[in-house]
Amino acid sequence: MKKLLLLLIALTLGFGVKAQCPLTTAVDFTATDVHGTEVHLFDILDGGQYVLIDFFFTTCGPCQQATPKIRDSYTAMGCNMYDVFYMEIATGDTHDACINWVNTYGIEYPTISGVEGGSAICNQYSIGQYPTVILIAPNHQIVIQDLWPINNAQTIITALEAQGLQQHDCNASAYDPQVTISVDQVLETEVTATFTPNEDCTMFYYTIATDEEIQQWTAAAGMELPEYLQNYGFPADDVISHTFTDLTPNTEYTIYAVATDPDNNLGEVAQETVITNGGSVVEIIPDFTAPDIDGNEINLYSILDGGQAVLLYFFLTGDEYSEAPMRDVVEAFHQYGCNEHDVFFIEISPNGHDDACHAWAEQFEVQYPTISRDGGGNDIAQAIPVGFYPTIMLVRPNHEIAVRDIYPPTYEYIAQAFGDEGYEEHYCVTSIEEDKATYSLFPNPANERVTLKGENLGTVSVYNALGQKMDEFDAEDSELSINTSQYQSGVYFIKMNGKTLRFVVNH
Repeated sequence: MKKLLLLLIALTLGFGVKAQCPLTTAVDFTATDVHGTEVHLFDILDGGQYVLIDFFFTTCGPCQQATPKIRDSYTAMGCNMYDVFYMEIATGDTHDACINWVNTYGIEYPTISGVEGGSAICNQYSIGQYPTVILIAPNHQIVIQDLWPINNAQTIITALEAQGLQQHDCNASAYDPQVTISVDQVLETEVTATFTPNEDCTMFYYTIATDEEIQQWTAAAGMELPEYLQNYGFPADDVISHTFTDLTPNTEYTIYAVATDPDNNLGEVAQETVITNGGSVVEIIPDFTAPDIDGNEINLYSILDGGQAVLLYFFLTGDEYSEAPMRDVVEAFHQYGCNEHDVFFIEISPNGHDDACHAWAEQFEVQYPTISRDGGGNDIAQAIPVGFYPTIMLVRPNHEIAVRDIYPPTYEYIAQAFGDEGYEEHYCVTSIEEDKATYSLFPNPANERVTLKGENLGTVSVYNALGQKMDEFDAEDSELSINTSQYQSGVYFIKMNGKTLRFVVNH
């Protein structure tokens, strides 16, 4: 009886001595809070938020004193919508006791009762004293093992700001309304553009003007630009193409668009600058998305919008005229950086199916994306359109076709077209056969893992077929095992010491 009485006294006081959580790395858990919502710790962390956990029990005096301060800091830090996610976990308490606690203190963040998993989680984290407040970073490291004493809400806010977290307004809109602008055609006195809203956009408003015009219009209306567009711009609520007419030739214009959310809040203003022509037509290439023969998704505008020009080589399998320039095209690919610098190479066949295009790529040692008829090559060629084969087309990052057909299709003329656009050589070594004598890569194709063996590996980088870096490793010995389970099926390249090895992931 005496031991039980001492235990109850200790629980009521909440223990007088504080001690930090002994763990430095978070332990994952999934539990249901008192409102029936499932909480999965690692899902929150992996989503990029820090997690603050208050370990407590309802009859703990220090817990009762700390909770209003934690609640106020929760409001100051954005109510779980931004950098940090709050939750509290009880030990021993029932569902009803925690519901009463939540109602008493106005807790809006998840509360996990002892009987719904809280007690087990407290044991997982070796919590001995209460309250214990910890902070876990998105990399799963416990960066604050106990925040104590909690003098006021600012104590918590200051500690979180020291971790780089920022305060946010809980009443700010949860929506992010946006509208994108794609320029379809620029003529002497006309500009055609397509406006595409995102899912948070309920309405958007757009116009076109010179810098001088927009300054005059907003000043006359006494409005900032977003409000002016909402009041005087063209309204729309879905994808729309619009041709602006009666423009001045050889003049720089800006297309403006602003979106509103379901609460009628204005988003950021989207802008796209164009220069009307002096009579000549600027041809805008249509976008396409298509899988290459290795299963990689190729989106033309994504590459262009990333700042690279694109060289498109349209060819016919089994055609001697299409085969003749291949040595020159492949040489240009190597001389201009293997899709990692100014120009990104893609080849497209309207007639060759996957098998024929695989054979083609192997014959000419093609290491850039190949889109076959099965992947939509014929549809792309018709949409542009392409009438002769081979055709070597150069497209600028602003979506304009710089050269519709580089002819004759030789390295010299390709290099001249690149030079005219200001693109520089960035020679890269990608000779796979040259590397096989020194390095080995197995299994190939790979599923879960691929192993690289060779002397003095050093820094090893993995790229996908789009030239995007997937991983980088510092190999300390002659063997490196790479986890490929998270890679999509397709072709990848390992680069180290100025050499490149090619491997395939096939799940």
